[in-house]
Amino acid sequence: MRPGYRIQQFLAALGFHQETVGESVLRAYLNPAQVELFQGMLASEQRHALAVLHTLQKEGHSEAVLAQAALLHDVGKVGGHIRLWHRVVVVLLQTIYPALLSRLALNEPDSWRYPFFVQLHHAARGAEMAKKVGTDTLAGALIYWHHTTPEKSSLDPQSQGLLAVLRSADEEN
Repeated sequence: MRPGYRIQQFLAALGFHQETVGESVLRAYLNPAQVELFQGMLASEQRHALAVLHTLQKEGHSEAVLAQAALLHDVGKVGGHIRLWHRVVVVLLQTIYPALLSRLALNEPDSWRYPFFVQLHHAARGAEMAKKVGTDTLAGALIYWHHTTPEKSSLDPQSQGLLAVLRSADEEN
C-alpha cells in the first residue's frame, strides 16, 4: 500500500484538483452510449480513468481497445452507492483482513453492505455494462480482468500483454 498515493486519491475524492472532462477526448474513443456510461461515474472516477488513458498515451499505447478499457474500467461502480468511507474501509480491509471484506459484501441493493459488494465486483459488473453499450469484446475482457494478473486471466498471450499495460497504468494512477 502506498500511503502518499492513497492520500492523493482521498483529496481528489473530496474534490481537490477538479478538472472537467472534454467531450472531444471521450468521443475520440467512445460511442454516445459509452460516453453516457462514462459520465455516470463520479467525477473522481472520471478523472482517474482519464489519467489512466493519459498514462497509456504517454507510454506510446494508441490502441483504441486499450483506450476504451482505460476509460470504462471502473464503470461497474456506477449505481453502487459507493461513498468515500466505503472506499477507505475497502482499502483498509483488503490490506489487513480480506476475508472480512468478502463476508461484509452483500448483493442486495437496499443493504448498507451493497457498496462493498459493488466495489469487490465492479470489474465483472463493468464488463457487462460496457458490453451492453457496444464496447469492443477485447476491451470488455480487459475491463473484466483488470484486477487480475495477466497469467491468471483466461486471455490469450497478446491480450495478456494489453492487460499488463492497462493494470500498470491503473496502478500508477
